[in-house]
Amino acid sequence: MMKIIKYKQTEWLMPWKWPKKNPLYRFILDIPYALYFSVVPSREALNEVLRVGQAGGGMGEGLVWQPFEITPDEYEAVLNAWREFDLRKVIGAKKSEIPDLAFIFDDEIMAIPHHLDYVRRSSAKYESHFFKKA
Repeated sequence: MMKIIKYKQTEWLMPWKWPKKNPLYRFILDIPYALYFSVVPSREALNEVLRVGQAGGGMGEGLVWQPFEITPDEYEAVLNAWREFDLRKVIGAKKSEIPDLAFIFDDEIMAIPHHLDYVRRSSAKYESHFFKKA
């Protein structure tokens, strides 16, 4: 059974917070900037984000949670869930609209221990995968 995380979603212009709860693998997907698109970070990089207890979304939504870290076993459970999870559910897209959306499990990227380094390397390596030139 995967850990359920209770957190609050915030909005930029509104003073209140909406309570939410989701399994760990789904909660991580709600954290602004935790993942560079669908490139999977290392456990260490994720823990840097999770220890903070909040993540702002700029002018969009943000989240607030009780800071914590995930264990190696929890990380493996998240990876297993992501191997089966259809990312189109998060954005409400149909398979015909986005046929190739899946998590990217890249051993080089998954070995990067710091979140900012993970974002930089993921961006450098996969930007063209997500942003097609017209």
